[in-house]
Amino acid sequence: MPDLNKKQSHGRIGEAAVTAKCWMNGVPAHNTNGLRANFAGSDIIIDTEDPRKKLLIQVKTGYSPAKGQIYLTQASGDKDLTEDKFKADFVVFVNIDKKIGESHNHRGTLDFEHFSYYVVPENEANRVFRDAVKRDYDRPLVKREGRRSLSNMAVNVAPEILSKYRDAWHLLRGEPLENA
Repeated sequence: MPDLNKKQSHGRIGEAAVTAKCWMNGVPAHNTNGLRANFAGSDIIIDTEDPRKKLLIQVKTGYSPAKGQIYLTQASGDKDLTEDKFKADFVVFVNIDKKIGESHNHRGTLDFEHFSYYVVPENEANRVFRDAVKRDYDRPLVKREGRRSLSNMAVNVAPEILSKYRDAWHLLRGEPLENA
């Protein structure tokens, strides 16, 4: 069996888990299986009542290196300060329990109980991400003077920022946030 890259497998596992959770919550979902050129960077397609309209879902999976934080994704550079990061209708942030995420070895130890899900509309996901990037970028560097590099920086937020979106699968059915 080939040696599996943990970061890549976490992404694929997150996508599969979100697809399963959608079906468990009455939301017909289909993986794009990496055919990203056809689906504008989206990982999952959601059927709607209108057969001509689909919702596109982007999944970001990982664990926060900072205790008690929600991992969003990696920053990719200065453009993250001004441009939208996410293009899909919704972003589902899948956070893996850090201890199990660091130690799992593809032997069945990683399971649904080790994930938390945040189902966030695209506009809000972009606002939260950009605010977090700006916050970290503006935080002074103590060891060396100057600005932080945004390349490959893990972007995290406090849980209360996204708490209303935790397990908000009903948003994918077109129900308002208040019906949680």
